[in-house]
Amino acid sequence: MANFEFDGIDELGQFFEKLADDIDKVDNQALKVGGEIIAKYQRENVNRSGKNQPHIQDNITVSRPQESDEGKFVTVGPNKKVAWRAKFLEYGTSKMPPYPFVEKGADEGEGEALEAMEKVYMDMIDRA
Repeated sequence: MANFEFDGIDELGQFFEKLADDIDKVDNQALKVGGEIIAKYQRENVNRSGKNQPHIQDNITVSRPQESDEGKFVTVGPNKKVAWRAKFLEYGTSKMPPYPFVEKGADEGEGEALEAMEKVYMDMIDRA
């Protein structure tokens, strides 16, 4: 029977643990960067009202990264302060056609957001 002896296994394990922590941080950073780009497009696609009230455009936010069974994600869109009004624009009413600024912003910003997220990951790889 052959016996093998390896040096540096403990250090290798520590390296992989640190790498996992770094990847988790970079995932969060990439999601936030991508989410901000989508938010920018949503803000550009919604008009400001002339009323003295919180404007939807000023209240589009990006959530903290969250996890589900499908993976990590951020939520991008109007915050709770204006969401009840934003749904009327997005989906329309019986007297008004839909103006889907949330969906349109996501569609328009998707490519740019993916490129920015890719850059975050590539920067991490370059630093490693």
